Amino acid sequence: MRAKLTTVVIATALAWMAMPGTAQADKTSADESKAKINPETSDDGVEKPSQPTAAEQEPAPGNLPKDASAALVRASAAYEYGDMNQVVESARPVAEGLLPATREEQIQAFRLLGIGLFLTNRPLGAETAFTELLRKEPRARLDPTTTRPELVAFFESLRHQQLAKQRSTRKMFWNFIPPVGQFQNDDNVKGWLVLSVGVLSFGTALTTSVLLSSWEKDGHQYPGHEDAAGPMKAINWASVGLLAATYLYGVFDGIVGYGKPIDENKSSAWLHFSPAPGGLRFTF
Repeated sequence: MRAKLTTVVIATALAWMAMPGTAQADKTSADESKAKINPETSDDGVEKPSQPTAAEQEPAPGNLPKDASAALVRASAAYEYGDMNQVVESARPVAEGLLPATREEQIQAFRLLGIGLFLTNRPLGAETAFTELLRKEPRARLDPTTTRPELVAFFESLRHQQLAKQRSTRKMFWNFIPPVGQFQNDDNVKGWLVLSVGVLSFGTALTTSVLLSSWEKDGHQYPGHEDAAGPMKAINWASVGLLAATYLYGVFDGIVGYGKPIDENKSSAWLHFSPAPGGLRFTF
């Protein structure tokens, strides 16, 4: 019995002696597992800051297109796919003048920018873009078959406000002083035509009148200029008649144009040039 008890005591003592080594082994194993999971942890258990990858260290490349045409192609494609944020980002450089653009490209950029801003819940920015669009092209419209009704209504409201502001600055009496009436009505082509014909006919009438006066002697005779006096008188009367007809036409056209919306009156002439083949064109 005593021998059996001694054996139990010795076995228990040996077990207690083995436990610290086992715990240390378990701790070592746990530390190794933790190191495998988090290799950025130092030996004393303090986590090291992670190092950025090569991709994170490199700056993101610029997204600015190479020219206005490429920017508008990207904006149009984004509009077709419904990515309005991309429409705004692509059209903005052209609208803000960061990329050199023609008048037509600027008009398209402001149209796309206004649409994108409105559809991304930025109505104030859309109003600014559409106002600039109408300043450059008063006859601009949004296609109701491909544009949301609320956006078309928003644009038309701005367009009517712009027309009302322009009409408030016009005065009826300017129509009796051609070509001021045409320019006031924003009908620039007719204004330049009336001005050109008026200046030409007035200059001709004045020149022929001065010559006839210098040739004329007593008794309405033109000694030394008998052969030229007759045709000169005809030219003088024709130029005076053309000047009078131009004035009456200018007054009539100015009054008629005054009663029409400005965007319906405007006719424009533009001469465009670019280095590319066929880059010279005239639009009327």
